[in-house]
Amino acid sequence: MEWLERSTKVESPGVLKAGNPNKSLAYWQGRKTEIAQIQQWLSDKNTFLIGIEGIGGTGKSMLAAKIYDEIEGFPKRFWADVSYGAGFSDLARQVLREFGFPVPEQEAQLVEALIKCLQSGEYLLIIDNLESLLQPNRQWGSLFYGDFFNAWVESSGNSKVLVTTRERPELKGFEWLPLKGLQVKEGVELLTELSIRGDLAEFVELVDGHPLLLKLVADLLKEEYRENPDLRQLADLGLGNLRQLLTDSQVVGVHRRENVGMVLVLDASFERLSELQKALLLNISVYRGAVESTAAVAVLPGNSQTEIEGELRNLVKRSLLSEKLNGKRRFEFQPVVLEYARYKAGNQTEVHQRAIDYYRSIAKQPPWTTKDDVKEYLEIFHHFYQLQNYDSAFDALWNCHDFLTLRGHYADQVELYGQLVSKWKDIGDRENWNYRASLTSLGSAYNSLGQYQQAIEFYQQSLDIAREIGDRNIEGISLGNLGLAYNYQGQYQQAIEFYQQSLDIAREIGDRNSEGLSLMNLGNAYNYQGQYQQAIEFYQQSLDIAREIGDRNSEGKSLANLGLAYNYQGQYQQAIEFYQQSLDIAREIGDRNSEGKSLANLGLAYNYQGQYQQAIEFYQQSLDIAREIGDRNSEGLSLMNLGNAYNYQGQYQQAIEFYQQSLDIAREIGDRNSEGKSLANLGNAYNYQGQYQQAIEFYQQSLDIAREIGDRNSEGLSLMNLGLAYNSLGQYQQAIDFYQQSLDIAREIGDRNSEGLSLGNLGLAYLYQGQYQQAIDFYQQSLDIAREIGDRNSEGKSLANLGLAYNSLGQYQQAIEFYQQSLDIAREIGDRNSEGKSLANLGLAYLYQGQYQQAIDFYQQSLDIAREIGDRNTQGKSLANLGLAYNSLGQYQQAIGLFQQSLDIATEIGDRNTEGSCLMSLGIAYLYQGQYQQAIEFFQQSLDIAREIGDRNTQGKSLMNLGNAYGSQGQYQQAIEFLQQSLDIAREIGDRNSQAIAWFNLGEALENLNRESDALGAYRNARELFQAMGLDDKVQLCNNAIEHLSQPKTPVVSRRGFWVWLRRLWRWVRSWFRR
Repeated sequence: MEWLERSTKVESPGVLKAGNPNKSLAYWQGRKTEIAQIQQWLSDKNTFLIGIEGIGGTGKSMLAAKIYDEIEGFPKRFWADVSYGAGFSDLARQVLREFGFPVPEQEAQLVEALIKCLQSGEYLLIIDNLESLLQPNRQWGSLFYGDFFNAWVESSGNSKVLVTTRERPELKGFEWLPLKGLQVKEGVELLTELSIRGDLAEFVELVDGHPLLLKLVADLLKEEYRENPDLRQLADLGLGNLRQLLTDSQVVGVHRRENVGMVLVLDASFERLSELQKALLLNISVYRGAVESTAAVAVLPGNSQTEIEGELRNLVKRSLLSEKLNGKRRFEFQPVVLEYARYKAGNQTEVHQRAIDYYRSIAKQPPWTTKDDVKEYLEIFHHFYQLQNYDSAFDALWNCHDFLTLRGHYADQVELYGQLVSKWKDIGDRENWNYRASLTSLGSAYNSLGQYQQAIEFYQQSLDIAREIGDRNIEGISLGNLGLAYNYQGQYQQAIEFYQQSLDIAREIGDRNSEGLSLMNLGNAYNYQGQYQQAIEFYQQSLDIAREIGDRNSEGKSLANLGLAYNYQGQYQQAIEFYQQSLDIAREIGDRNSEGKSLANLGLAYNYQGQYQQAIEFYQQSLDIAREIGDRNSEGLSLMNLGNAYNYQGQYQQAIEFYQQSLDIAREIGDRNSEGKSLANLGNAYNYQGQYQQAIEFYQQSLDIAREIGDRNSEGLSLMNLGLAYNSLGQYQQAIDFYQQSLDIAREIGDRNSEGLSLGNLGLAYLYQGQYQQAIDFYQQSLDIAREIGDRNSEGKSLANLGLAYNSLGQYQQAIEFYQQSLDIAREIGDRNSEGKSLANLGLAYLYQGQYQQAIDFYQQSLDIAREIGDRNTQGKSLANLGLAYNSLGQYQQAIGLFQQSLDIATEIGDRNTEGSCLMSLGIAYLYQGQYQQAIEFFQQSLDIAREIGDRNTQGKSLMNLGNAYGSQGQYQQAIEFLQQSLDIAREIGDRNSQAIAWFNLGEALENLNRESDALGAYRNARELFQAMGLDDKVQLCNNAIEHLSQPKTPVVSRRGFWVWLRRLWRWVRSWFRR
């Protein structure tokens, strides 16, 4: 009876029976108390998980089906029978499809998708036969089920999850209903409905009301004694000693008694079958899931399909099988009967082999598009695995290995290769190539899932075995794989050490192919660190070997890598030439995967040059190929690239849509690395729109993933992004903290490119605080690194930043020199986007010097480029810059028209930050014309937006504007109140320049109220801050104000201060649009 007291554990990912339960409730009796309890839990807002627990055959599934069919509420419900060990991916995909959500194809990270789906509505999800997913220790045998249940318990929503199981999993949060047999009265009513005669009450009590046992006995009597099915005839069927056995003192416990009864009845039922029926019942038990008659014929040859189907239906009449009609007639076992049949059958080697032959005969040949296309190969794997023929099981899996990898079915690979590895480890078959290949494949699957530590563990096992048996080839491959895992984590130095060891072995054994691959890997590691010249040297060596041995595929990859190295240095034309050569080779050899990647690389180069439309065309071609060949990873990357192109054009909503699709795929295939990058990109899109809080949430999620998977490079980038968001909010100290952490990581992992970026960002934070000398120091360090690594793009950006710092110091000639150098580089490398920004910066410097016509010329050129490359964001800022220049010329109506166009674009693309700044500019233009009320209205709108998006810097400026607008009308007390608020914010965010201006303006307002002592103190505070910043011209203004205040004068209201302030504020607004 051991077979009945344990659950069937399916070792490989199995079959999911889903949709409607298709269970007949024709003879339903009782269970009113149990139904009432479940109804109470279903209506309880604090109950999310309900479990029906009981031994096999007690009616758990029937009770769940009754609830499914008749319970009120839950407009959408789903039934999933996992009795054959279905993987979480199959269940989640079908649930999401049924409930109208995007349909993922893989387990990893589907937990979150399913949780969100269930939270979004009032759904009922029933999972039948949960015990099939548990190992003997009650732990999960299939990935992600435990994660799902734990997450669902912590969630909130109106949906409910109900499970049936023979044994409880190790989980908290369930409300459990222990299900026993029917009450005597209910059991009697059931037997009566089934036309059974005799002492029904005594028999029901004897078997503890076990529903399946009652049904089996009834069907056995009805089949054998159709005219008079009486319980007294059980003796004639070999069950005369049933009472004696069930009341024996050695049979202890209700469950034990029911199990004994079940065995006796099944034995009696089995013995009454014909030989054909017996063989049929036993042979089809090797299958998983419902079977068609053709499958049954395959394991019982020599019989017609019509005959076999008839016998299957006879077994249904005896309750040994159930029948389903869903397009095709299918037959399946009750779980208890299945266990009995498998136990009874014993060794089924020959039958498993027939099943294998059957699946081979119907297996679909490539090309495949969905996992369902390779289901026969996975069934072949299962049957060989049951036969303990692990090499043949490996061969079946290896047939579809590339497809599973391409389609991102990494979690399935983890389960299947994991089973093989576990068995071979127990056997100790260390010299078996299939074992080592399975270790490598298992490591690669974990690597693709972003679970790098687990990948390293299996790569290390492969390495240990290779060294033990002296297999230098596998040793080199394992070292290379370890290098990949460390490289993905941003631990480049460790990666380089492994790659170098792999290279040494390849050279030692004369394997030119592996030598080239190791050189390519070394190039990648150096490329990621920003050491482009070293990377190029390794790529060139790899290219030389590929050409020497005639390996066109590796030749194309080496050319593509050379293109990347030149691309990162801003040498886009050279990069394009390499990418084009790589594309030509891919097309020549028919490698669609590499063709798609080469097209994506070409898109990358054009994107960096600001030629967004061309970039989009290449990205779209890359996307089309990825979808055609079913490469989900590349599909996600292409969508991400398209998002970047639209993001750079200021088309944020379209960008967000592409990023979201990319994120969905990353979660689908369990690629945690790409998931983190997609989240970061979503953060960028929201950041550019001024929706900083949403951006921060995405950046934080990206950071969490980077830390979880140990990716130091991505961790540093996420910290940098958080710094940018807080910088935009005017929270400069927090920004500096994040930038510093990012800088520390870049230095730790030797990433010179990211080190330069972090230094540049630190400069930005100090610039916004008015600490110009510190900003210059950071910008100079960033420039030095860019020149050292040959990154022309970053060199140009660092020069532009230095120009901004000197511009802020009023050293305009030096600023112009830096801007010109930045412009020259942009033109040299063909970066139209940076060219436009450099022209705008030059316009700013000339504007500050009062050379308005020259400023207008530069701004117009910047606008022309923005329009040419389709960059809506920069178009809007260029229009605003032109507005500033015309405003400075006193041509207010032209200025207002340009500001309005800029505002329209900002509103169109959802850029709240720029929208607020345009409103401020409009306010200042009306202020210049003396239209104070209109000015105040615009300033107030600007303030509202700044508060909405949490931008403390712009809040302070808007309050200052309001203060001076009221001051210009002689309402000095109101002016002082706004200026004081502006000063408080400037102090809070550490913006010394704004503090100084606020003090000076307060001095003006106080002076106009004849509060001379207070005014004098305000001017002195302003002077002290301007001195600290090295702004000598501003110090002189303060000295003049102090001297003026100290002289005897007629008490006359002066508006001199207002115009001084307005010119100063105007400079700030101008500088804003150069960002």
